[in-house]
Amino acid sequence: MADVSLDYGAMEASIRAYKSMRSMLDGATSALGSASDAAVPQRELRDRLHELHDAWGGGIDKLARFSEDAHGGLTTVLDAFRSFDEDVAASMEEGQQA
Repeated sequence: MADVSLDYGAMEASIRAYKSMRSMLDGATSALGSASDAAVPQRELRDRLHELHDAWGGGIDKLARFSEDAHGGLTTVLDAFRSFDEDVAASMEEGQQA
């Protein structure tokens, strides 16, 4: 029985999600900051959408940076576990050949 187990598929899914977070967040909110007269003819509503975009901008940028950091950190952890697995497998093969 293994003392440590890691679900590589789940880890890879998390890494992909963190990697795409900035573009997903930017895509979801960029339209708020650039709502045109044609898209939102009511000036007051358009102004409020622009205000909402401005208010959320800093927080969304921080969240995007944190997701990029998480992507890098999880990638490093996953690479380390894979390397460890390979080293253990190699040492077990060496032990069986002796």
